[in-house]
Amino acid sequence: MNSHERVSLKKRLANGQTIIGCLLAFDAPWLVEIIGRSGFDFVTIDVEHEAFDEQGVVNLIRAAETVGLSSIVRMAISDRLLAYLDAGASGIKVPELRGRAHAEELVSLTHFYPEGKRTYYTMGRAAHYGIGIDDHEWMARANEDMFLMAMIEDIQVVEQLDDILKVDEIDAFHVGPHDLAQSMGFPKPSELDEVIKRVVHRCREAGKFTSVGVITPWNLEKADLWRREGCQILTVGSSWVVSHGMVEMQNQLRGLIPADRQSHSEPVAVSRSSYLTSTSKK
Repeated sequence: MNSHERVSLKKRLANGQTIIGCLLAFDAPWLVEIIGRSGFDFVTIDVEHEAFDEQGVVNLIRAAETVGLSSIVRMAISDRLLAYLDAGASGIKVPELRGRAHAEELVSLTHFYPEGKRTYYTMGRAAHYGIGIDDHEWMARANEDMFLMAMIEDIQVVEQLDDILKVDEIDAFHVGPHDLAQSMGFPKPSELDEVIKRVVHRCREAGKFTSVGVITPWNLEKADLWRREGCQILTVGSSWVVSHGMVEMQNQLRGLIPADRQSHSEPVAVSRSSYLTSTSKK
């Protein structure tokens, strides 16, 4: 599937579909190909936390395109966003949203006129290196398909949400439970969930799509809870999937070995956050 055949994330969401993606923690194009062939809709390249070099990110974007995945780059606002957009990234996910002005800056940087002030460039991969395109038509399509997500990770931002939601062209908001909890002094999980629910409902009422945290192998019930609250975007944490799978395989194999032949006997476990574990059911 090529980029012309791939249906944009915005169109899928507008049609009422729930999309599933993977937060990528590894500079591994082959893993991106596996994610795409496994049926995921998008991959989010975590430039915020992982030590990706720029050419590595471009290769991950290219790998995503070959298997029909939309690619989102998660990173702070900077001029380097443009290089990833020109390389063909489908969208941007900005962490630590600070307020309305921050959201407006994101829109301006990533959109061409009239929505923004993205600098003109049609020599990159996204514009087929300038071959066989009409630049104005391509720029209009780039604006139309651009998918922007901002992360809500501070209780002070929650308090500004009504004003932030007035910003056009921000398509979705992702709530980061751990950083939000930290800004609240680490409340009980049930208290945090109530705040997140209010955020999700206010975003949906404003016509914005929503996502909460990442999905791990042990919190599918929590993921379903947020889906039922209105979230149409579900994201799997690749590092947790790998860690969990390796630990479970090792523990199961060790369980087959007699005690007197064990190389070590202490069980291994993956850290499980209470904020990613189901605390209530409907």
